[in-house]
Amino acid sequence: MGEMLSAARTRMHRAAEHADVADELVARLDYPSETLSASIPLRRDDGTLLQLKAWRCRYDSTLGPTKGGIRFHPDVDADEVQTLAFLMSMKCALMALPFGGGKGGVQVDAHDLSLMEKERLARGWVRHFARILGPDRDVPAPDVATGEREMAWMVDEYAAMAGSIQPGAFTGKPVSLGGIAGRTPATGRGAMIALEAVRHKLDLPPGDLRIAIQGFGNAGSWFARAASDAGHRIVAVSDSSGMISHDDGLAIDALLKAKAADGSVTDLDQKGAKSRKSGAHILSHDCDVLAFAALGGVVTADNASDLKAKAILEIANGPIGPPADAPLRKAGIEVVPDILANAGGVTISHAEWVQNRGGLAWDEDRVNDYLRDQMEAAARRVTQMMDTHALDMRTAAYAAAMVPLCRAVSARGTCSDFGGG
Repeated sequence: MGEMLSAARTRMHRAAEHADVADELVARLDYPSETLSASIPLRRDDGTLLQLKAWRCRYDSTLGPTKGGIRFHPDVDADEVQTLAFLMSMKCALMALPFGGGKGGVQVDAHDLSLMEKERLARGWVRHFARILGPDRDVPAPDVATGEREMAWMVDEYAAMAGSIQPGAFTGKPVSLGGIAGRTPATGRGAMIALEAVRHKLDLPPGDLRIAIQGFGNAGSWFARAASDAGHRIVAVSDSSGMISHDDGLAIDALLKAKAADGSVTDLDQKGAKSRKSGAHILSHDCDVLAFAALGGVVTADNASDLKAKAILEIANGPIGPPADAPLRKAGIEVVPDILANAGGVTISHAEWVQNRGGLAWDEDRVNDYLRDQMEAAARRVTQMMDTHALDMRTAAYAAAMVPLCRAVSARGTCSDFGGG
């Protein structure tokens, strides 16, 4: 078992100690049910051949078909894929979705690929993993360095192999190919809904909040829009190029234009704004809420003491390593965990899957209403668990997620049903 997965499981075990969870469930979730690895040959435009490592993990299907994204990134490996599939299992259970957790990826720098090379890789991934895919078995979606276009190629390749049109086999597709309105902003908007829904548990000051955001891709930028529209101040933003800050709040529309034009938040031209070449300074920026919206593993036991935020919002998957949990609790910094904070994406992926299977399109108003209802209901489950068992928010979220999983496992029989103790 990899270190990342082992560390992630510690949070599940901690939650199990505080909730009425069957030992069989914990044992069932200790290891993924299925992980498939492959070597995908990619013929580059110059004629050279790459052999790329790739994976798909179906972690647990107790509640339904597995669900999770596909990422193209140089750091992808089996441990990361299995860990993210585990987190998706927890997330879908917490959101009361009829899905288990899955994840996939390719170990490649997508920025180094041409458009045609990306298409060949996307279609090659489907050919190698088609045996475990399908709308009733495993339903992929976009993730890091993949998006609507990659999903369009993938669902097309899957249809060619299956011999039938099956839009429900992938989510995150273009609307014209069975995608759903409102999915792109769903993760960022969902994070804002979650923050407002649990705000009374975060010991935050009344009125507008000072928010800093690490990462300004799709999720981070949509969260910034939603937070700004709600009247909060985005006082700092960082990306791979550096950091930009302003005590009175950054102009989000101008920041979005600067990012789109030059690929850097530091190119924002706003009077009084301060830029720094290193984005790492955002960890110690004074703010009410620090939102992590980039990759995982940012906060460790070594740098947890640098954080000055009153609360943390995990829009990314796993930005805080388990060894940092204790120092943050000691510092009184509550964390809105990823399995709640970034669940808006999979929630609207579920709506897209339902839309594809029913053959009736959802309009954006219906999508947004569904997103709000689901996020607020999940937040209530978490805060109720906090109150009932006097838990921190992350442990409460895991405990709440394990309740429907435990019920499903118990419905099929446990040790006591078969004559055990």
